[in-house]
Amino acid sequence: MENIEKRYKYKIFTGLVIMISGILVAAFLEVDILIPIVLINTGLIIFVATVLRLFKSGDLPDKDERTKKLAAYGISYSWLLTLVVITVLIWVDYFKLLELTARGVLGMLLFFMIISANVFRWYFMRKGDVE
Repeated sequence: MENIEKRYKYKIFTGLVIMISGILVAAFLEVDILIPIVLINTGLIIFVATVLRLFKSGDLPDKDERTKKLAAYGISYSWLLTLVVITVLIWVDYFKLLELTARGVLGMLLFFMIISANVFRWYFMRKGDVE
């Protein structure tokens, strides 16, 4: 534990604190159930993502010029593909193929952008470069 960078320690600690606070809120306070669920999930995601990144990277640097370039291209491709999805959703709404709500559309776009950015980044990392 001594050779772990300070920022990883802080992120792990923050994730644990948020998760434990969600458990305590659920156990001792009478609030809307959504609040402890969000706290527990957020803490768990921060904790797991930090631990996975720590074990995956080992002694390698987190960011260098190549990874920054590939991440930027991945986000750009994701943004362009999201514009296509928005266009498709406009046509779906125009022809009334589905009943769309603002919350549903925003949720779909949010998850689509996150997933597609990571898929493109993963693809470019496996490929080795952007051409």
